[in-house]
Amino acid sequence: MREGKGIPAIAVIVAALCVASAVVLVDGASGEEPATQLQNGFTATHAAGTTAPFEPVLYAPNGVVAFGFLRVGPASLDLAVVHLPSSFPLWRATPARLGDWSRPATLTFYGRLVLADEHGGVMWRTPNIIGDAVVLLNSSNLVVRRHGKTEPAWQSFENPSDTLVLDQNFTASSPPLISANRRFALRLGRSHMALHMEFYGGRVTPTYWRHTALQAQPENATRPPVYGRLDGRGFFGMYLESGGGGERVDVLAFDTFAQNNTGVFRRMTLGDDGNLRAYYWVPGSTAWTSDFSAIAERCELPTSCGAYGLCVPGQAQCQCLTNGTGAAPPSCRAEETADLCSGGGGQQLEFDVVRRRRVSVAYKEELPFETYATAAECEVACAANCSCWGAVYNGASGYCYLVDFPVETLVYEADDRKLGYFKVRRAPSPARPGTSPGVAAATAALSLILASLAAAGACTVYRMWERKRRRRPLMEQELAAGPYKYLESTASSDNSVHGMNLAT
Repeated sequence: MREGKGIPAIAVIVAALCVASAVVLVDGASGEEPATQLQNGFTATHAAGTTAPFEPVLYAPNGVVAFGFLRVGPASLDLAVVHLPSSFPLWRATPARLGDWSRPATLTFYGRLVLADEHGGVMWRTPNIIGDAVVLLNSSNLVVRRHGKTEPAWQSFENPSDTLVLDQNFTASSPPLISANRRFALRLGRSHMALHMEFYGGRVTPTYWRHTALQAQPENATRPPVYGRLDGRGFFGMYLESGGGGERVDVLAFDTFAQNNTGVFRRMTLGDDGNLRAYYWVPGSTAWTSDFSAIAERCELPTSCGAYGLCVPGQAQCQCLTNGTGAAPPSCRAEETADLCSGGGGQQLEFDVVRRRRVSVAYKEELPFETYATAAECEVACAANCSCWGAVYNGASGYCYLVDFPVETLVYEADDRKLGYFKVRRAPSPARPGTSPGVAAATAALSLILASLAAAGACTVYRMWERKRRRRPLMEQELAAGPYKYLESTASSDNSVHGMNLAT
């Protein structure tokens, strides 16, 4: 089974272009052989807007992997260790603020690696360490070395991004593997490994897949925790962190387990769909070969149909919970980035409610649950809680599974006893969308001014009317005292006017 992304021939051409045409301005290294070590005082400048997707500055001795500037997406810049035959980034620095590929950037090494923008602003750097040289091992481990020391000052193997490679230890104290889109994470617990969704910047991390080490005896608190490592024989092993290490307590076997496929390069990557997959690369091949998937079925992935989507097993079909129509993910509703709690007061923002039969959650075993006699009681348990977005009730068992995070993909089950209750954030009033406090204050002040002007105008009109009213008797007296012919003339004039209006 091969990874169904890209065209192998194109991958080979792009890889060749990355190696052959990348231009890097390295102080004192122009025109020399590819660098396999960076010394103190090293400086490399990214060629702004270059067409090459990767600019290597450091190579491993075998020439298969290199470290340098990587273009991410259409126009962002990052540092990465890249597998050159496939152009796949095995490690990325992933700074909080990515650089701009169209603008200059500088990589320096003065005791530690520093990536800075054109104005000198630091985008990424290794911790506050003191090193003497930087090397890239054949394993793809980027290492900052100190003279006379066997232990590295810093290494990329202890700071993974979204991928693990052969013989790279992954422990409970290691930073988690984070998918490139920052939505999923792989973490190692004391006796298990688990996949998590990431909400609200990592403040809420619900589990959707878990694998427990069978022989780790998690109930025994005196036993040491486990660590994981990708093995060249085709498995991910879990071992006890005891004195000498090496006591294997679990094996997550791949398709090529025990097939003696030595000499291949292996990786395990957390993808943007939330699935954990393993691949291997045979020298001379044109594509990675898929060897393992933690989640086999599409509907078991947490976001396969997007937010408020409903996945129908066996049909590769998505529907929308809100209106029941078919949809291509993720078009049902935008992803939520905040909960329904209003500030710190615990009050709940306004929301609408969607109820749906025949729905369930693929990972309900990982959700908190309570037992109720009716679905109405299950709804009440969620309705008043501003951190709860939904509840799924099983009428057969009475289990009420609470969804304490934004609603993602649900799974269709042909059972009328499976009932779902889901909150949908109510859209703001269309009359004044997104009015800021400053705009609101200005609007209120303007309204007050207009009201004052209207009142002043009304007073002026009233005074004018009062003056006319007081003058009217005097005018009547003046008219009555005059000759008769003036009255007749006036009446004739009025009649002609009225006649003209009627004719009209």
